[in-house]
Amino acid sequence: MFSGLRAFKTRRLDEFFGGAEEPSLSRGESRQEKNQDRDAASIRCEPAEASSLNNLPPSYFISATYDGKRRRAVIKLYEPKSRRIYTWYDNTGHMPYCYTNVPPEELEKIERLVKHPGFDHFETVELYNALLDRKVKVTKVVARDPLAIGGLPRGCIRDIIPEEYPKIFGDKREVKVWEAAIKYYQCYIYDRGLAPGMIYEVKDGNLILFRHEEYEKNVKRLLEEHFKDEPEDLYRYVEMWARLLEYPAPDFRRVAVDIEVFSPWVEATGLLRVPDPREAEYPVICVSFVDSEGLKRVLILKRKGVKEGSLDLPRDVLVEFYNSEKDLLSAVFRTISEYPFLITFNGDDFDLRYLFHRAERLGFNRNDIPIELGRNICLLKHGIHIDLYKFFGNRSIQVYAFSQKYRNITLNEVARALLGKAKFEITRPISELTYGELAKYCLKDSELTLELTSFNNDLVMKLLLALTRVSRMPMEDVSRQGVSRWIRSFMQYEHRRRGMLIPNKEDIIAVKGKTATKAIIKGKKYKGA
Repeated sequence: MFSGLRAFKTRRLDEFFGGAEEPSLSRGESRQEKNQDRDAASIRCEPAEASSLNNLPPSYFISATYDGKRRRAVIKLYEPKSRRIYTWYDNTGHMPYCYTNVPPEELEKIERLVKHPGFDHFETVELYNALLDRKVKVTKVVARDPLAIGGLPRGCIRDIIPEEYPKIFGDKREVKVWEAAIKYYQCYIYDRGLAPGMIYEVKDGNLILFRHEEYEKNVKRLLEEHFKDEPEDLYRYVEMWARLLEYPAPDFRRVAVDIEVFSPWVEATGLLRVPDPREAEYPVICVSFVDSEGLKRVLILKRKGVKEGSLDLPRDVLVEFYNSEKDLLSAVFRTISEYPFLITFNGDDFDLRYLFHRAERLGFNRNDIPIELGRNICLLKHGIHIDLYKFFGNRSIQVYAFSQKYRNITLNEVARALLGKAKFEITRPISELTYGELAKYCLKDSELTLELTSFNNDLVMKLLLALTRVSRMPMEDVSRQGVSRWIRSFMQYEHRRRGMLIPNKEDIIAVKGKTATKAIIKGKKYKGA
């Protein structure tokens, strides 16, 4: 029965993506033609910050978020010819919601709920409860804002219902609230049946899944060769997986960035003070950029008493000196805004976080800073930030994708293991380096960071895209979260697709009982494997 499936599984990831072309390019197009197309005026679409997007050629669904001002879901699309990211805003009127087992007539008596500023209305819906193996009627509580459902420390709808119900009705029922902890943009993806990582186009303002004729033929041929005798229910799933893995990956235009910060000596201890990215007390003295098209730039802040040293860098490296740190950061932010993808190594915790807070200290307006700061992450207003420290720190990636070639998650060790290259060695603190040494040190970090995404035919970028498709998650989330989150997202997507209620963790434990599994390991393999 599964003979075709076994044949399908033997194909490697690079076989799915290797040699794949962008959907809008013919096989005979040259790189020069691609560059000409990139600037072609025939692509009539609006920039990422535009208020609407009416038409867009086939583009890759890379990310999703929520615009609080417009109260709409937002989809980021990477268009492979212009090599830019464009933004499409939801036009379906989709709204945030959660479910509860309390009927509408009782919920209407909870004054704190119906007078909540984010509350909109109730609906009664029927969903399949897999734990009970039957359909159940639940109340859909619809809100105007995702934060009204959940996300605030207190006063959310998901908290109000169980808090207020007993005060009015006593212990009449055990109050349940479901699907209130799912991120809104994920909820939007599930409800609309969207496929992150796949190709979409915008026609007359509508987001439409794009079917590429050549790759549809490949999918059809694959199914006919290996799965034509399989049952219909299995066939549909194999078709979905084949399409997710068979469709091509684009050429991701990206730039790697690294920053160096002045570190003073602490006289009392005789040690260097490590810069705190949240305080950002000390100046940014060097920033390097290396992009996927071969451009290399080093931006250096001029300081009194610093020797120039030997600036014998390769001829393709542009070195720029700035008299003002504010001018240097302005140039950095302009460069970041020019690229659809920004690659860092520990940018969430240091590079981008430091740049954000340092810019605030220097008096930048927040509108002029292209970085959006989160508690543990740093995103971009119009682009996509991939932090390789988080990606390579993922145990599943470390063990299964790269056979545990590295153990410590440092740029030097990961680069040595995967690239056979190392950081530029220095014997003095950053603050005491000559301009030449500083430039070489900073540049090398950006070169290694970019090469970690480009080695082996862009393996890491293609792997990220494949995981984005499989998990039904935005690429930024995939690059930062573990395999359990990937699986959970896929399972939640399947529940929504099948009209099933997504259970709470405590519901599963109550029905199935608490269980624990323990892997029995012998050497490096699972015993019995």
